[in-house]
Amino acid sequence: MNKYKRAGCIALALLGMATMVAEAASLYRYRNKEGNLVVDYTIPPEYVAGGYEVISKTGRVEQVVPPQRNPDASEAGEPIESSEDVSEQLEEDEMLLRSYSEVSEIEAAWERRVSQLDREVDITHSNLLKNRDIQQDDRVKAANYQLIGKPVPKSLLKHMDNLVFQERDAVQVLELRKQESEAVSKRYEHYRSRFMVLKGIEPLEKSPTSLPTTVPATVPSDDD
Repeated sequence: MNKYKRAGCIALALLGMATMVAEAASLYRYRNKEGNLVVDYTIPPEYVAGGYEVISKTGRVEQVVPPQRNPDASEAGEPIESSEDVSEQLEEDEMLLRSYSEVSEIEAAWERRVSQLDREVDITHSNLLKNRDIQQDDRVKAANYQLIGKPVPKSLLKHMDNLVFQERDAVQVLELRKQESEAVSKRYEHYRSRFMVLKGIEPLEKSPTSLPTTVPATVPSDDD
């Protein structure tokens, strides 16, 4: 009889524990040693110091616990990440793991974006050169009117003014595309490096640090 009572007590205890787990309001999301995100009801002690998130069953982030830092880190000049920084890094990591499965996919996306910028630069550069050729023709026409003592037609003056504005716009576009190309290269180089860390991929010593780009470093002069 006592045997059955003990068995019943054990069963009730196990049932109670299962109920507590099932009714747990929160889950924990952390990153294991392989760099993979793990969602569970508990966190192994060795991963607590690495930081984690407390999330609801609906996926809402309720709390972000940042990685623990060495007390002497600030004195040594090491940056201390805020909970917002940690959350943003987790979001970026999730995006990378969701969007890419191979390093080559990141490099392909990188190259496509750079190629698109290159095409836009080529078109703008070509239009700029044509614009300057037309401006030169208009200046010759205006000079000819002045040589024969006639006033320069207002339509020609207006056309010359419009060309000047178009040239300024084209120069600004080229400068913006240059800045955008540099930002794209920096961003995708970071994506590649971070993805390799998450996947545990060792970088090759002889691999290039960035992909080539043909975006010009300077705006062409009037003599080009």
